[in-house]
Amino acid sequence: MMPEEMKNINGPTEEISNAEHDDKKVDIHEISCSNCGAPLSYIEGEAVITCEYCGTTTMLAGFDNIVTVESHYLLPPKVGRDEAIGIASSWLEKGFYRSKNLPRRVSWKKTEAKVLPYWIVRCTGSTRWSGMQKRTRTIGEGKKKKSETYWEPVQGRIKEEYTWPVYAREDDSEFWGIRNLEPGKQCVFPDWGKFILRFGGSKKARNINLLKDKKDFSIDELKKLNMQEHIINGQIVQERAERSARDRIIELHHDKAESKATRITDCDTTVDVQGVDLVYVPVWELEYGYKNKIYHILVDASRQEVLSGEAPVSKWAKATIFDIVFLLIAAIFAAIGGASDGAAWPWIGAGIFGGSAIAYSIWTGTMKE
Repeated sequence: MMPEEMKNINGPTEEISNAEHDDKKVDIHEISCSNCGAPLSYIEGEAVITCEYCGTTTMLAGFDNIVTVESHYLLPPKVGRDEAIGIASSWLEKGFYRSKNLPRRVSWKKTEAKVLPYWIVRCTGSTRWSGMQKRTRTIGEGKKKKSETYWEPVQGRIKEEYTWPVYAREDDSEFWGIRNLEPGKQCVFPDWGKFILRFGGSKKARNINLLKDKKDFSIDELKKLNMQEHIINGQIVQERAERSARDRIIELHHDKAESKATRITDCDTTVDVQGVDLVYVPVWELEYGYKNKIYHILVDASRQEVLSGEAPVSKWAKATIFDIVFLLIAAIFAAIGGASDGAAWPWIGAGIFGGSAIAYSIWTGTMKE
């Protein structure tokens, strides 16, 4: 198909798009694809543009500096809308914190496909750190026995290989969940409501290899699930993505070092970059309603897994945590009562907390999930 014919087919779509951008006073520019000659429309600020006809990606690296991105890949999408909802539903009923009946009680509000651009920085982060660890020891004997604190020098090394993802757009909040994919960021968000004893349920993103199972970018792969019209152009060029990855890895390693010592006195990190690739990641952004609240889930359409999600904590998970805490307190009171000379208050405390645990479980059984 020639570029002229492509223009005719996409005419109405471009008109709608332009009207929307006019309302927002956004400048739209156009260049020709270096491979097939098709018109490539892009918004002011976008710098990584993929042709929806042949898949060639062009990077605007500066004034009159237009280059073709050679290292350009795609994680092939394997699931459509219904399958994505099925993956999200399975995730919603798994784990201690979520109710197994939850998927049957939610209403799916929005399901949108996105093909998102990521720069993947292949690198190794290596850190040598040193600091001081605060410790406690017992000195003396008998009545002179006492505890004292002292400082001990400690040091260590952190080394890890990364395929660090840098989202190729300025605003990582424009689509839900994007900012949660960076290694170490919270990616699972339990909704506790008004429950105070909040223990666990959240999860941090793993250092996963987004280059695994990659293929050379192919529009035909996207057409299999009608996702070719959902490609999002990038705004961040390769050089800036590499700098961003270096900065974030240095920050992450510093945080890891701080968790290993009471006080860090020196932390030196080097990041050795082996290469930078552009990868398009197909995702399904899902939105569901439950008890007048809106929650979000981001599904990887290639790996067929949930990347990030929000979910309400089940009533029985809350009851279990409440009971464990209150029964432990009741046991402490009972132990004090057993060791005391007939004092009544420890047993009263044990009864109050033990009875509260039983009462909460009974009350939970009357609640609707």
